[in-house]
Order: sequence, then C-alpha cells, then structure tokens
Amino acid sequence: MEVTAIIVARKGSVRVKNKSMSLLGSETLIERKIRQLKNSKLVNRIVFGSNCDEMLSHAAIFGAEVIKREDYYCDESVCSANEMIGNMCDLIETDIVLWSHCTNPFIEGDLYDQAITQFLNSECDSLLSVVELREHLWAEGKPFNYNPYSGRHVPAKELQPLYMQDGGIFIQKWRDMKENRYFFGKNPSLFIINQDSFFDINTEKDLLMARGLISSGLYR
Repeated sequence: MEVTAIIVARKGSVRVKNKSMSLLGSETLIERKIRQLKNSKLVNRIVFGSNCDEMLSHAAIFGAEVIKREDYYCDESVCSANEMIGNMCDLIETDIVLWSHCTNPFIEGDLYDQAITQFLNSECDSLLSVVELREHLWAEGKPFNYNPYSGRHVPAKELQPLYMQDGGIFIQKWRDMKENRYFFGKNPSLFIINQDSFFDINTEKDLLMARGLISSGLYR
C-alpha cells in the first residue's frame, strides 16, 4: 500500500514570520522535514502543499511533489481545519496518508516508520501521536487526577498517565480522511512520542529554543 506523507504550509504566518522557511542550522524547516521523511523506509511519496510559490519551488528542489493550494484553504481565519484537510485530500490520491508538519523538527524517519507500522498492525481506523503526561493537574479549581488531602502524597511517576495530542503525526487511510475530513477517525491508535522527539514551533521563542538544541549538538 502506498504511504504518502503530506506537508502543508502557507504564506503570511502570523506568530513567526515566514515560519516554514526559517532556518534550523543550515536547513529550512521545510527542507529538514522533507529530509526526515525521505529517511523513512515506509514513506513512498512526499507531497508539499502551499499557496506560496517560493515555498513550492523550495520544496521541489529537495524532492517533494508540490501542489498549489488556493488562498482560501490556507487562511485559518476563514477556513476550518476540516475544510483544509478535505481540500488537500481532494488534490491527491493514495492509499494511506501520513500527515506531518515541518514545525515538529525532531521527529525523524525511524519514528515515522514506527508509527506507520503500529497503524498497519492495529485494528484501529487511524493513528495520532501523543505525549504522556504524569503531572499533578487541576481543573475548575479542583485537583483533577490526584487527591492532595489523602494521607500520602502520590508522586507524579505513580499517577495514572494522561495523553496530550502533540500534532506531530496523523495517519489514516486516504479514503477515510477524504470522507471524514479530519486528521483521525473515531477509533484511533495512540502513538506515544518520546520526550526527546516532542517539540512544536509556534512562537519565536520556540524557534530560538530549537536552534539552541541544534547548536548544542543534542540534535542533528
């Protein structure tokens, strides 16, 4: 079955100007993500969609198939995520979609392969990556997942784990994603991302932190 990785980006990013073309080390975020996906043994195609000609040309240089997206589907102020996902799926045809983001710079090819393998071996209709949380949480002014008034304080490591959707990996059959117009279905498999791979660039501070991690030699 053909596995197609989708990357989307848009011109006019707000919180970080021209974010997808920002540099990490010697690579742009777009170039870095294409390289990581190329290192996957199970990804057959890489498709990059954008309304920015500069980004499209840049992605094509590094080996991605490119698709020009209409401005409407790249404008988060008027277009819903469901419309955006559905439109991108309408523009391709494949067997399985791996939706990835260039703003998750530390997810490497082997991790994508682990996620694809988990999806293929599961009976679930989709897969999404999550981060495990073991923290003392409060909701609506009350303890959410522990009792601080019990006779013994429960260390965080003993708490029942909760899971945060991290946005790094979504996998679903193309026909299902095209029909439901969302990242995952009603019965997803949870793929736990390790803490070393979890990072999402949303702000200038995030970008500076990622650059610091790269320059430290902790990440390549």
